[in-house]
Amino acid sequence: MSVIYLIRHGQASFLKRDYDQLSEIGVKQSIILGEVLKQRKNVPAYVLGGSMKRHHETALHATEAVDLDIKYTEDGRWNEYDHMELIAKHQPDFENFDELARYIKNQTHPTRTLQQLLNNSIKDWMNDRHDYILKWSDFKERVWSSVNELATRLEKEETAWVFTSGGPIAVVMLELLGLRDQQFMGLQGKIVNTSITKILVGKSGLSLSTYNEYSHLEFESSLITYR
Repeated sequence: MSVIYLIRHGQASFLKRDYDQLSEIGVKQSIILGEVLKQRKNVPAYVLGGSMKRHHETALHATEAVDLDIKYTEDGRWNEYDHMELIAKHQPDFENFDELARYIKNQTHPTRTLQQLLNNSIKDWMNDRHDYILKWSDFKERVWSSVNELATRLEKEETAWVFTSGGPIAVVMLELLGLRDQQFMGLQGKIVNTSITKILVGKSGLSLSTYNEYSHLEFESSLITYR
């Protein structure tokens, strides 16, 4: 069977104006990921992922740790949705990033507050309550088309590494497991930075092998991050 590894990027810069870059922990996670992938000794036929900086940086650190000389292929269909747009549509006061950051930082539980705000914004998005640049249905379609297209390119026993975000990975889970859209938030919220979701490609199509596997980080609890 062929295999697709869906790899979530390392920890990005939470509540920073430029969220789209790895934190120090994110860099460390990515290097450890590469070291673990090297032990598996399955050289990928393809290394690809989204066009976001955090995708590129995670791939760079991981492939350097593996000592892998293979070109990263950029495919914007693996990009995350624009969480700032969704939040601003849901609560226009937060169209200004500084206002949002100030509000979140002043909460007793900043991460929990931001997650709840994002979940409510995603519910609006799913119900098409505002005029969005990218509709929920289009987001799902572009992710599912990209994974199926990749599956058809893989020869027998070949492997692909896809560096992406929690949203696209959760969409793939919805489709593979036949889940309802409303379960998207629960799936996405549990995906650890640099975790691996393993998809098998066989004659009968795609099937899930492992979801959100992050044992490479369990030796140090501070490395297990969700945002």
